[in-house]
Amino acid sequence: MNKQFKRMVKCDVCKMMIDIDKSGNGECENCGWRQSEESFRHPNVAGIRNIPALNNAIKQYNNGGSATLANFNDFANAYRNYGEVEFTLDHTRYGLLFDDIENKIALLNIQTGEKQLYSDIDDFVSNAKLNGILLNDIWENVTNTDFLQET
Repeated sequence: MNKQFKRMVKCDVCKMMIDIDKSGNGECENCGWRQSEESFRHPNVAGIRNIPALNNAIKQYNNGGSATLANFNDFANAYRNYGEVEFTLDHTRYGLLFDDIENKIALLNIQTGEKQLYSDIDDFVSNAKLNGILLNDIWENVTNTDFLQET
């Protein structure tokens, strides 16, 4: 980070002091939150530099949870706003992305390449299952949420 543009502010989530750049971006070493002016201006919107919405990240952190692990609703909304997201469940990475060939949303098991197709994000939210269990019902076991990395 260019020192002439660096300044210190409180993290929007945990209130620890962090360095931000001239655009208001920085990363908190304490809670992992990726600080941004856009997230601050739209605290209920998921998928702005972080998967969870700022207000949900604050609630989760204040309740002893992770500031960067999205709940199921924020995960789906991050897909709506960003388009490609991933999560880890039982040490397996899954990606949620648009399948151009099938013209549908795909839930992709990144390790095996297996995919489930959904007509839209609402279909995914209502019907996505892993091992016969609705994803929403086992979401508490998810250990990571992020924007989709390499598949």
